[in-house]
Amino acid sequence: MKVNTKVRYGLRAILQIAEHYGGEPVPISAIAESQEISGKYLEQVVGALRRSGLIVSRKGVRGGYTLGRSPADINLWDVISALDAHTAPVDCVTEPHTCDRSGNCLTRSIWTLLDARLKEFWTSFTLEDLVSTMRQEGQLDLQQLDAAIAQTSR
Repeated sequence: MKVNTKVRYGLRAILQIAEHYGGEPVPISAIAESQEISGKYLEQVVGALRRSGLIVSRKGVRGGYTLGRSPADINLWDVISALDAHTAPVDCVTEPHTCDRSGNCLTRSIWTLLDARLKEFWTSFTLEDLVSTMRQEGQLDLQQLDAAIAQTSR
């Protein structure tokens, strides 16, 4: 799975929105400026996040975007799947009919397992985890976050 630009920018945008959870909506102009993302492109990205219900918009002078639900209830897979319709490593994982050999292919099981493990990885991190780590560390270190999550789940 290659993480495309839309997913990368979308994750940066939703993390900025998550940082302000419970406060005022975050204007798209503020996100575009701080994340150095074209406003036009960012509109497409936040549109996909809004259509998926991950964020909601408020119009007006004090308008902007807020999370559609708690940061603890949004994991990275939610964000990725909202922004990228093609998340499987190869097409035959989700669409076996695209390959005549999928019924007896030796490698399809490897791709299916990889797909499952990637989903497992992405669902193990919530926006709350990431925002909390950024606040504590001043930056996001997934290795430290992964170790902390592993310890708390024991």
